[in-house]
Amino acid sequence: MKEINVTGYVGKDPEVRYAPNGDSFTVFSFAVSSGPKDKRKTDWFEVSCNGKNAETTQKHVRKGTRLLIQGSPGINVWVSREGKPMGVMRISVSRLEFIGAKSEDDAEEAADASEEISNDEPASVNPDDIPFS
Repeated sequence: MKEINVTGYVGKDPEVRYAPNGDSFTVFSFAVSSGPKDKRKTDWFEVSCNGKNAETTQKHVRKGTRLLIQGSPGINVWVSREGKPMGVMRISVSRLEFIGAKSEDDAEEAADASEEISNDEPASVNPDDIPFS
């Protein structure tokens, strides 16, 4: 099984959704930045939590919360109403950990990440760029 470990910031408050069997889970956007401050690149993930992790995110996670997330990676791919191929990287959480902001740079990065999510439309993805589709 593949696992990914990332540290970043929640882009917007978790949304509660329900599976066909009635079980609840939460979904939220998650920003992971890398590189030097003047050339920083941010990758966005759609994160889903179920069970105890869903309960925890419902109660304690909000936009701007800094987390360490461990889980299974994947990509959701679809065609938009306009016929454009779309995609989003996703993580199904197996473990999450709260991480407090340790410096002004961290707090600033959280604010930047929160501002970047204001566009709710997913990024356009070229299907040829998806390595395991």
